[in-house]
Amino acid sequence: RAIVLRTVRYGETSLIVDMYTEQKGHQTFIVNSVRKAKATTPASALQLLTLVDMVAYHQDQRKIHRVKELRLEHPWQSIPFDMRKSAVITCLAEICSKCITTADPHPELFTFLRESLLGFDRPDSFDRDFLIRFLVSLSQFLGFGFEVPTTIPGAGAYFDLMEGVLVDQRPLHPYLMELEDLKSLMHIMEAGSQSRADVAHEVRKRLVDLLVLYYQLHVESLREVHSLKILRELQ
Repeated sequence: RAIVLRTVRYGETSLIVDMYTEQKGHQTFIVNSVRKAKATTPASALQLLTLVDMVAYHQDQRKIHRVKELRLEHPWQSIPFDMRKSAVITCLAEICSKCITTADPHPELFTFLRESLLGFDRPDSFDRDFLIRFLVSLSQFLGFGFEVPTTIPGAGAYFDLMEGVLVDQRPLHPYLMELEDLKSLMHIMEAGSQSRADVAHEVRKRLVDLLVLYYQLHVESLREVHSLKILRELQ
């Protein structure tokens, strides 16, 4: 099983696809003949963060592996048809493709990604806090977890984004989260996907920006997140 992270056209009919696989971690595959008019597996089956089952020829010494068979594990019910969800997925795919780069298997991470995406795809709702909760949770698997406090900090507290800790004095650098934003983040995390946290739209946007900044400070390969611009236009 695998999750599509990034696709690049190759030749007239093929795709080069980065995937996060259950058994082999992050790998790159060539998928032939998916851009033909009558392809057995159409290119639409390889949209960003799509869940697939595949059989592939894998050799450890190769950088690109060849796919023998591929099929959708779970056709999306709502993500391709909801522009808001598609924008979130595009943003997450860009972040995941740059942050999840190891070829070592991590079954717990794969399960987290898969179950999160399946939940987000529920056709009866749009979880407006999904991106925020996802980024907080994913950071735990990547080794620089954003530790959201379980109790409201005292006045004068800040979250130091560079050090990844709560501090009681304002850091000398500008990479920090103010107490009020931290309280809003706590509220969102406590509310979960089943309830709508009472947080202003502008605060949500700022929390996303701060969390992306947190990732950029801790993941060298993550610089500008281009898809954030698209997300902003649809929020």
